[in-house]
Amino acid sequence: MNLDELRIAIQETDAELLKLLEKRIGYVKQVGEYKVARSLPIYVPEVEKKKIETLSAACAYPGLVETIWPVIMCYARSVE
Repeated sequence: MNLDELRIAIQETDAELLKLLEKRIGYVKQVGEYKVARSLPIYVPEVEKKKIETLSAACAYPGLVETIWPVIMCYARSVE
């Protein structure tokens, strides 16, 4: 691939990532509604820690999950 093709591929991937993140937030809203209806805590640090550990173990790029997922989860908590 040449540079222009690589940049187009990155843009397409970014668009896919955005769609997936929006889909994830839709589920997060549903989780928040479930928790509120049952008076459950929104923030459960053990769940977030386990998710980061699991994703990190499956990721080919060291540090990627630990850098990005806390931001995603922080935003998700604000939506919940």
